Amino acid sequence: MNSHARKSIIALSIFAVASLGLTAGSPFQEESIPGGKPIRIRVGMVSLPVVVTNERGEYVTDLQKEDFSVVDNGRTQEIAGFAAVEEPISVALTLDGSDSMKAYLNTIQNEAIRFVGFLKKEDGLAILSFADEVVLWEPFSLYGKKNPMAIRRIEAGGMSAVYEAVWLALEQVLKHEFGRKALVLFSDGIDNRSRTVTEQETLDLAGRTEATIYCIYFNSEKKRFGRFPFPGDGGEKKAEYAAGREYLAKLSESSGGVLVDAGEIGDLGAAFRKIARELSSQYSIGYYPSNLLRNGEFHNVEVRLRTPGLTARTKKGYYGPDE
Repeated sequence: MNSHARKSIIALSIFAVASLGLTAGSPFQEESIPGGKPIRIRVGMVSLPVVVTNERGEYVTDLQKEDFSVVDNGRTQEIAGFAAVEEPISVALTLDGSDSMKAYLNTIQNEAIRFVGFLKKEDGLAILSFADEVVLWEPFSLYGKKNPMAIRRIEAGGMSAVYEAVWLALEQVLKHEFGRKALVLFSDGIDNRSRTVTEQETLDLAGRTEATIYCIYFNSEKKRFGRFPFPGDGGEKKAEYAAGREYLAKLSESSGGVLVDAGEIGDLGAAFRKIARELSSQYSIGYYPSNLLRNGEFHNVEVRLRTPGLTARTKKGYYGPDE
């Protein structure tokens, strides 16, 4: 059994324990992790999330498959799958519920609930939070139903297992969804709790996942927020927060997503709205590389557009199999 398989099994166990720790009346059901029979696809398919903007930075959402071309390590590829922006997207909304967010929990909940209202009726939603453990508050519904009020059940307190939250959201919640999918993560990026997954493993996973990761970075330590969750304001703590932001930036970039800064608690609503616009403007393109060698090499990927003046943003590439 390879290391990632072991991680998945360990992570699933943690996920089950955390979920069983919910209070009575929890929406979590035994069958709530979707995909009893995983969808099987041909080995070697590469899935790219793509956002297109014009010269003014405005989203372009009316393109068709024929408007795109994909270049993999210098070789043009045949596009085998295409999902337009109007197709549903499955969103795993994952919120930091650690001690550092306790003073701002009500505002975080309000803006997260408002964010859910920006999703389309057909979009899917799962709600998670993390502190000492990762908790699934609301699984994806087979009928597309959404329950944003589950966000109110989150209680802040404890340490921060952000690495385990990222791994579980991608590997246990989103992996079995099909079509367009995204992880929306709100956090300061600081992990002081994860025991089964490392930072690098989550970054590696972000590079190969089919989901796009959108991160909202919130530095809860700054004095202008009106409260100092941590004693002191020395350079060590500032460096820790800078490293947390850098981690979230790498996580987003590796998956083709973006990092949005919420400089102050009042900026959180605008940050969520920006991500909602991104989600409603994202295409998904799939292809089977014609030049895939099993040597573990990195493949540089470029998405080109037929119309001049348009820019496509996607992940920079991926690592091929090494066996």
